[in-house]
Amino acid sequence: MKRTMPQHLDENGVVPAKAEAPGSGFGYLLKQSLSGVNDLQQESTALNQQMLINPDSVDAHDVTIAMAEASTSLSMARTILDRVLRAYREIINVR
Repeated sequence: MKRTMPQHLDENGVVPAKAEAPGSGFGYLLKQSLSGVNDLQQESTALNQQMLINPDSVDAHDVTIAMAEASTSLSMARTILDRVLRAYREIINVR
């Protein structure tokens, strides 16, 4: 018989693995988001260190803005992950 749909069994009686496009899926998006949060944290740390080593080379406003961005992104990531875990626990408890 000819397979007409990708979900049908192949000649060995196995459903073929679904091929996802690279750069798609929840795991990829989560990894990219956490990478962005990490980048902001590292930028803030680098500006703080530069300000301690050579205060004249860095504007105090840039340091304050970088610290606020890093803090806000970390807080948002923590809140989102908490809500995702809470939703997962609810789904598990519904069963």
